[in-house]
Amino acid sequence: MTADGAEGNFIPCKEIKTKDWYAWLNLMPPPPDDFHVVGEVYVPNPGVEILLTPKEPQGINPQILLIDIYLLQKPGNWPQNFVWKPARYDKILLAAKYTQVQIFCGDQVIADLTVAIVV
Repeated sequence: MTADGAEGNFIPCKEIKTKDWYAWLNLMPPPPDDFHVVGEVYVPNPGVEILLTPKEPQGINPQILLIDIYLLQKPGNWPQNFVWKPARYDKILLAAKYTQVQIFCGDQVIADLTVAIVV
C-alpha cells in the first residue's frame, strides 16, 4: 500500500508518452488561491494509476515546482492494451506563487510548463 492508501505495485515510467500538460494558478477571489497541473499519460493497461507528487528535495528556486510522476499498477487482471489516462495534481497555496512546473520521471524532465495565471 502506498502513502495515499492505494494498493498495487509501482511500474517504471521510463520512456512513457505524455501529452496535453497544463498548469494554472487560480487567483480569483475569494482566497485561498488554488494551483493545478493536468496532463495525460499513455499507460500499458487501464489498471494503471498516475500519481503526481512534489519532488524531494524541491530545488533552489521556490517559483519552480518540481513534480515526480509514478505509475501504480492496481491489483487484478487488466486487458493489456495501451490507453491514455488523465494525471492531475491540485494544491491550495497560502504563500507560494509558482511560475513554472517541471515534471520528472526519475532524473529526466518529461514536461516543462509555464504556469498560467487566472484572475
